[in-house]
Amino acid sequence: MPIKPLDFFKEWPSIACFTPVLLLLAAAPVHAQSWAAVDALRNKLSSHGVRVFQRNCSTRGLQGAYHPKNDTLIVCRTHRNAAEVWNTLAHEATHRMQRCAGGSITLPSQHLMMSRVLRRETPEEWKSIRAYPRSQHLAELEARYTAKLPAKDVMKLFDRYCGSTVRV
Repeated sequence: MPIKPLDFFKEWPSIACFTPVLLLLAAAPVHAQSWAAVDALRNKLSSHGVRVFQRNCSTRGLQGAYHPKNDTLIVCRTHRNAAEVWNTLAHEATHRMQRCAGGSITLPSQHLMMSRVLRRETPEEWKSIRAYPRSQHLAELEARYTAKLPAKDVMKLFDRYCGSTVRV
């Protein structure tokens, strides 16, 4: 299923830190996202030089990937709806944010709470982190957690870590 064309979106001011966003999810259910949210994030990534592609992926269970060496993000054609595409796109966009930040985008004091929220809200995703090498657990925790945030908060985080300046 092709990603639908962009709907115009408003820019939100940058957030001061990740903590208020984390607290929002701690009390809120997981949010499903729209095609408009997918389009907005895809276009934000593209405007910052990330090449975003939708591809058939042959690896079983693979939903998407971010390749930092060539700044390419792939969303596999395994998704059934906008919420699933959003989840993968926001997850992979978080890896781009981590690249921009030079590492983790959260504080160590937040990791236990993030883990608890994921365990409660999406236990299968929380368990899937164990399939990765231990050195990647934190990056995957952040990516899975961020993908569950409302679209406007993911956009703010992207601006915070990768800048709101558009690349021409």
